[in-house]
Amino acid sequence: MPTLLITNATVITVDGQRRIIKDGAVAIQDDQIVGVGKTSEIRSKFSGAEILRATGKLVLPGLIDTHVHLTQTLARGLADQVTVPSWLYERILPYEVAMSGEDVYHSSMLACAEMIKTGTTCFADPGGYQMEHAGEAVDETGMRGVLAIASVDKQDDEHPLPSKIIVSTEDAVKTNEKLIKEYNLKADGRIRVFASLRGMLNVTKELIIKLNDLAHKYNTGMEVHAAFWRDNVAFVKKTTGLTDVRYLESLGVLDHNWMMIHMGWVDDEEIEILKKRGVKISYCPAPAMKMPLGTNVNKKIPKMIERGLTVSLGCDSTAADNSLDMFRAMWLNSMVHKEMYLDPMLMTAEQSLEMATINSAECLSWEKDIGSIEVGKKADLIIMDARASNMIPMHDFSIVPNIVYSGDGSNVETVIINGKLVMENREIRTFDYDRVLESAQKATERIVDKVGYSISPRWRVS
Repeated sequence: MPTLLITNATVITVDGQRRIIKDGAVAIQDDQIVGVGKTSEIRSKFSGAEILRATGKLVLPGLIDTHVHLTQTLARGLADQVTVPSWLYERILPYEVAMSGEDVYHSSMLACAEMIKTGTTCFADPGGYQMEHAGEAVDETGMRGVLAIASVDKQDDEHPLPSKIIVSTEDAVKTNEKLIKEYNLKADGRIRVFASLRGMLNVTKELIIKLNDLAHKYNTGMEVHAAFWRDNVAFVKKTTGLTDVRYLESLGVLDHNWMMIHMGWVDDEEIEILKKRGVKISYCPAPAMKMPLGTNVNKKIPKMIERGLTVSLGCDSTAADNSLDMFRAMWLNSMVHKEMYLDPMLMTAEQSLEMATINSAECLSWEKDIGSIEVGKKADLIIMDARASNMIPMHDFSIVPNIVYSGDGSNVETVIINGKLVMENREIRTFDYDRVLESAQKATERIVDKVGYSISPRWRVS
């Protein structure tokens, strides 16, 4: 007997047929979807369950953000309107070094709170430090996600990192393996752990190979920030003789387990290498525009999709994007490429929704469980208000365009993760939301005082 029936909704399945079912219903038993169809059909097939009537609502797969830095959420506002080097070396690295384990927990709780409030049910973190505290937060909030360690083992005079962050190759591997053993497949399977390289500038060949071997040992994924800024690609070529993708290809590590992040500064030949190896891409439109990284100027993301690569969407950290609302990421993705190519047909709303759901699931090798509303998959769903002023009028032909072009995270009313009601009618049920906000504010104030930033407001505050 199903424990919950969502009825009388418009169900956007994102299944293989991309069905949209009006007056549709979804049956949930424990953590799984056990029925999808018309309300009359599902109610006759499954009786005696709790009914959640969703008249005038949209039911979608939970959104999946493939690039979120949980540990940087408290850095919102600390690195706005600065150059990329200043962003990293003057603002973010000092912040990361100053964080305590308690700060990591509060930052992660805030990230999960924002994601839940805006309809994200799963995320991938490319790595931070003291990530066991992030794991505690993910477990507590009910989120689904990927955790990782930001691994670096090489100091460089041109790109110096704080000594606290640099570790030996062996220690980096041990730290990754420890997190995998502690958290991979934990929290009823909601948490996975990937091996991760922070970036291509401060890692040795040995670390790349050993972490890739570790990922294969535990049948998990690999993450890396790569080809995200022209200057970084130039430096990698200066030190290795090859660009990011070609260097990794020369090491023989690239395969379908890899998810590479940003990837704006690649060429057509590298796109073919990525396609051949089955590498997945996490594209983050907001930080590309805000920092700016030049990703869209180089115009390679649509070419990757055209060549058949799996490309997903990410928000990045609140230090780089300022928001974890995936509706903004979908909107930007559907807008910016039209402008760059002067093509109104490029990057449709339907493509953006796919990139935030089923494509993201594929990037995390989680597509058998999440990313669409289908029988046998995990019950990760969101319910949106379709009668809000920004969603009306709505026609059959504008259901998905309204979601992407008009919708935002505030339209999300209910969030179900792993079959559990995590948010209902905008009220989070798994933790004290107000306490999380209060604790996060206090924690970031401690960090700012500790680091001693000298950031002045551009307008006078009295």
